[in-house]
Amino acid sequence: MTVEELAELDAVGWGPRRTAHTSSFRYNVYLHSYVLLRYRCRITALSPFSVTVQRVPDRELGPLLSQLSRAGFDNPTIKYVHADDGLEEARDPGQAEPGDLPQDWRVVRERKGESYRWPQGRDRYAPYRVFIGTTRAEGAVHIGLGETIRKNRWGRDRKYVVAFLSSGAPQQPLVEFLAADDYDQTHELVAVIRGSDGARRMYGAGDRLPAVYAERFRTQLYNERVIFPGVWNKVVVVAREDDQEAMLNHALIQSRRRYRT
Repeated sequence: MTVEELAELDAVGWGPRRTAHTSSFRYNVYLHSYVLLRYRCRITALSPFSVTVQRVPDRELGPLLSQLSRAGFDNPTIKYVHADDGLEEARDPGQAEPGDLPQDWRVVRERKGESYRWPQGRDRYAPYRVFIGTTRAEGAVHIGLGETIRKNRWGRDRKYVVAFLSSGAPQQPLVEFLAADDYDQTHELVAVIRGSDGARRMYGAGDRLPAVYAERFRTQLYNERVIFPGVWNKVVVVAREDDQEAMLNHALIQSRRRYRT
């Protein structure tokens, strides 16, 4: 501290009276008060924050940490949240919001000669087209639709459209749409809705459907559209053969409800 600064402190009553008995302790106290007074605006301008981001899904954690690192925050505190910590509903893919469906599915490729082996035999698909859609929960999703004819199904040869979770060749089957009895007139296909038990159980006539099906899809009973001994009295989604959006959305919802990770 300069002589001029000490004189200024003396003038306003903040400086130490420099007598023979002035102690270094009193001098340090006055000096500390002076520094606080002079630089008070700089101290109060520092306003640190601690920001907590909750419910970050696994797929978003890496990009989030990269963004934080680029911003200069290299050591965030990360806490793993178990399902029993009150986030089970938020993390359950079967509880996706009804509106969390792609706004626009588009074809990204068509593959020739694709097939899939089932326990009862092999399907060969023509055409087999792969679609991509984007949702908030999953990000980009690829679902393939393969068309085939199966012999003697419910009393006749019927057209089937099978949806697979795959970006290339058929991998994980999701749903099967088959031609209704009046397909030649309506060009409509039907597919059962599974997951009433959180897995493969179908919805019966008296079961309450998930809201997304009540709001976004046309539904009927299986045995109203396919009449044959042994046909199930279960709820189905109804879609025209050219309504790929309905078929793809149904397949996506079924993947959430049945194939949990």
